[in-house]
Amino acid sequence: MLYDRYVVALRYFAAKYVDDEAAIEDVVQDAFVALWEKRTEFRVENAVKSYLYKAVRNDCLNLIRHRQVENKYAEEMIVEDNQSEFFLDRVLESEIFQVLLSVFDELSPACKEVYQMSLDGMSHEKIAEKLGISINTVKKHKNNANHYMKERLKNVLSLLLWIS
Repeated sequence: MLYDRYVVALRYFAAKYVDDEAAIEDVVQDAFVALWEKRTEFRVENAVKSYLYKAVRNDCLNLIRHRQVENKYAEEMIVEDNQSEFFLDRVLESEIFQVLLSVFDELSPACKEVYQMSLDGMSHEKIAEKLGISINTVKKHKNNANHYMKERLKNVLSLLLWIS
């Protein structure tokens, strides 16, 4: 259950440190294995979540160090990550990404497909042609998706405005 709940956000989080998909998978998997080995030490889910983010971060930083910090970007990542605000920004960004992905996944298959094509830069006309539907249907699916996502995300948006 915890794996399903956090794996996407943790992969996204790890991708902020490491650009190697295989390494990201290894780091996230290692975090869950370590969590399993320490499972009796946790009483609340927030502690588990915090542990996973820190484990992923630490493993990513160790991986970067192990690769002998070959480029300037990696050096900046390590220096910047020593600042707790930078770490918290990344955690927040990963959490928001997870919420957005979750809400997007709640859309109906038709709305999701039209919306994804639109996000990929396709025009209404091209979407309609590719899916064999009318332009008005494309607009309706996008409008439904926008309305649904706006309604579902209004609390997140309010929180972001309050934070900033």
